[in-house]
Amino acid sequence: MRLRMDHAGRARRRRGLRTRRPRVSFPGSTGSSALAWLALAALGGCQAATPPGTVSSPPERAAAWIVQDGDSVSLVVEIARTATQQERGLAGRGVLESRSGMLFVFEEERSPDDGFWMWGTAFPLDIAFLDGEGTIRQILGMDTCDAASPDDCPGYFPDVRYRSALETHRGWFEENGIGVGARVRVRR
Repeated sequence: MRLRMDHAGRARRRRGLRTRRPRVSFPGSTGSSALAWLALAALGGCQAATPPGTVSSPPERAAAWIVQDGDSVSLVVEIARTATQQERGLAGRGVLESRSGMLFVFEEERSPDDGFWMWGTAFPLDIAFLDGEGTIRQILGMDTCDAASPDDCPGYFPDVRYRSALETHRGWFEENGIGVGARVRVRR
């Protein structure tokens, strides 16, 4: 198991190494996973190649609305629930569609010592850290890292505890007037 040093110099597990399947639902989310899989098939979703000998399902796709001061903006998100999906994240992709992103959903609240990095990700991102109610508590910008090893990439650690994290294009939150206190609603 690879370890990642946190900002206080303590060894921490890399994001996505938990083995239990998270079950988080934000207020206002409805629908069934069967419908989500049908929508995924209809959209022709793709994922990075899976290494031989591993079993991985594609991330579920869903519509997300981010609500701030009565206004809302929509995104199509891939929901990373499994350890494999969370560790892969958006790495290895050449592009990220406009108005799209990835929502990392964790079964348990995460410590500020549990961070993210950008190893193998070809484009800069913003990441919003959300509490258990789907409220944005912090947004950070993340730069690409083309180092030979993920251990040589900087970590991005929030100053808050979080239950999920939403990654999208760098500058997307600011361009859409989204900041701390906005609520993320996911409809599956």
